[in-house]
Amino acid sequence: MNPDSTSAFRHLSFTLCAFLLTAGMAFGQEEVLLKGTFLALRQAVEIGLKQHPAVQEAQAQVKAADARIKQAQSLYYPQVYANANTVAGAGRTNPRFLIGGGLLQENQSTFAGGLIANQRIYDFGFTQNMVESSKLAAEAQGQDLQARRSLIMLTVQRAYFNSLKRQRLVQIAEETVRERGTITGQIGALYRQQLKSKLDLNLAQVELTNAESQLVRARNDLKASFVELNRAMGIQGLDDYVLEDLPVAIRDLPPLPALLQDSLTHPELRRAKEFTASAEAKLVATKRQYLPTISAIASGGTFDPFDPRQAQQTGGWWTAGALVSMPLFTGFLIENQVREAGAQQAAAQAASANVEQALSQQVTTSYLETLTLAQQIRLAEEQVRTAQEALQLSQQRYKLGLGTVVEVTQAEVAVAAAKTRLAESQYDYVISQATLAYAAGLITADRPDEVLR
Repeated sequence: MNPDSTSAFRHLSFTLCAFLLTAGMAFGQEEVLLKGTFLALRQAVEIGLKQHPAVQEAQAQVKAADARIKQAQSLYYPQVYANANTVAGAGRTNPRFLIGGGLLQENQSTFAGGLIANQRIYDFGFTQNMVESSKLAAEAQGQDLQARRSLIMLTVQRAYFNSLKRQRLVQIAEETVRERGTITGQIGALYRQQLKSKLDLNLAQVELTNAESQLVRARNDLKASFVELNRAMGIQGLDDYVLEDLPVAIRDLPPLPALLQDSLTHPELRRAKEFTASAEAKLVATKRQYLPTISAIASGGTFDPFDPRQAQQTGGWWTAGALVSMPLFTGFLIENQVREAGAQQAAAQAASANVEQALSQQVTTSYLETLTLAQQIRLAEEQVRTAQEALQLSQQRYKLGLGTVVEVTQAEVAVAAAKTRLAESQYDYVISQATLAYAAGLITADRPDEVLR
């Protein structure tokens, strides 16, 4: 075997070993990545809707609002109270001992007990408006629950797609380490044959170290994204997941005016409007306190002294009547209650307008962001193709001795950067779609994975 064929054989053997080594490393890395529980997007959303504390809090607030309706309706029913009292001892004086002070008579006990019923007959709409205000407030709490559910769905979607993005960046970093390991192995073999300089080998090793450093950071970012995903689902833990491989495709968006019109049905806006209507009803009810209240009153009971020596009449008694009550002066209580209710109504109206403006802005911003990212995806795809062609050309030039290792490393860096930008643009695009669907009020419990598809 001549020296040239021997050198070629050694070069081929070293290259093959380097490739197998890096491939084995990459296989082991992928095995580590695939460890964990499989978690689909819809499953993650369902967990968030069931276990997130914000949803549980809103459900409790809905129950509290329903109870407040019953409290307001209680004025429609009679108010019945029982009372009883007993007295032991008598404070009357004995007339035979007026000189020198009075001597108390012997102790005696009395008992009196009965019932008092009060039925409100007419209050010029005070109770009616208070009940209406409570019902509207309960409906607002129901819309708040839907708004929180929609927000949880968006948060879970964003965390899920962010984890998918981090997972893709780990794969890109692994590919980069594998490719640079192969190039470093090849240059090392050529250096030992004195066909390449030490400088070329050092530059290749530096780029390999940089790629390994990026891989470490990418893996840590992936683990951090899983923690964020757990927080979005309302659970605790440091679990790793195997995520659903969702395709990323550019789709045509509905017209912006249609999305703005859809945003008017957003649960956040509907909640604000219900609170405004509740505040208006409460203001009307507060003003009705200036008017009279007509009530019917009935009471009955029994009286019995426990002293057989007393010739007192015992037995039951009853009475009934009507009462008209009208406030003349309450220490400015009603006046300030009216002022408070008016201020609350104004605040609710301002909050409703603020929510409507915020949703309109979010729809417009997300719409433009989605269009921008769609264009960036197309540009990034073209950039990846161009960078890969440049890498192949630089490698061929380097093998023929027409180029330097700097050209190869720069081309490798350009490929990795282009793939990274493409992955980030793709998943940012999907996240922007989900944000747009949320702002337009299209994410509902019936369509938890809706992203304007």
